[in-house]
Amino acid sequence: MATSPTPVVLLTGASAGLGRATAELLAANGFRVFGTSRTPQPDPSRPYVMLPLDVRSDESVQACIQRLLAQAGRIDVLINNAGFGLTGALEEASLDQVKGLFETNFFGAVRMVNAVLPTMRRQHGGSIVNISSIAGIAASPFLGFYSASKHALEGYSEALRHEVKAFNIRVALIEPGFFPSDFVQATQGPDRTIAEYAAPGRRASAVIDHAVATGADPHDIARLILGVLRSRAPRLRHLVGADARLFALARRLEPEPLFEQQARWTFRLDDRPLVEALSAALLRLLGVWRPRRAR
Repeated sequence: MATSPTPVVLLTGASAGLGRATAELLAANGFRVFGTSRTPQPDPSRPYVMLPLDVRSDESVQACIQRLLAQAGRIDVLINNAGFGLTGALEEASLDQVKGLFETNFFGAVRMVNAVLPTMRRQHGGSIVNISSIAGIAASPFLGFYSASKHALEGYSEALRHEVKAFNIRVALIEPGFFPSDFVQATQGPDRTIAEYAAPGRRASAVIDHAVATGADPHDIARLILGVLRSRAPRLRHLVGADARLFALARRLEPEPLFEQQARWTFRLDDRPLVEALSAALLRLLGVWRPRRAR
């Protein structure tokens, strides 16, 4: 996907976790990498340059791009990785929290894309990689607004891919399942709590915490990103992690009632034994498939 002898990469959210693993891997494989964080700390051990950036600010985004172009003269790859989570029931989050989440997870990516596209169009080439999530394919309960922000990123990326293809600019989505990272530390709780959501919320959170602790290695995700950048014709969507692949397959193949019940069991929203839950799902499924009687 890259278009210069030493491709220049701008990677948001590169101070830790997946961002740092990706920056280090790309730097070790011949890319000139510029990472970003809101308050980058000096670290001579990093094989890449860190730039200050707040993706929520138009001025900060423009200043970052100008600083990069002054040093490198071009930009070949943008990787939108900056983001955070918001837990709790949808009703518990304030609108200010939701707006803040979208300012980073969605509008932050839009700002970055708009800032690099003029340069990429002049170069007649470039790559944009947006870090989505399996939550962008199938919404996770008690991570509802995070899921909504990733659904928005998915739709935006699909349309963008069509619009910039004529300029030899390629767009890809990385869709990890849950994996060990700094995601938990970067996740906010709701501004208020509602007692009725407490028990199912605790059960769903325990499932998510376990999935994060036992999920894919962030370095596997970094290697997938490297493979996408090296590909001559990358697909739009790239799943990574057993949970992501399984959930996406179920979403595509299962009838909606069965998938919905499976999701409710997975996140322990129905505090019932598995056999009872599956039986209820099958009964509903038979009800959907039952032929209508002639009147």
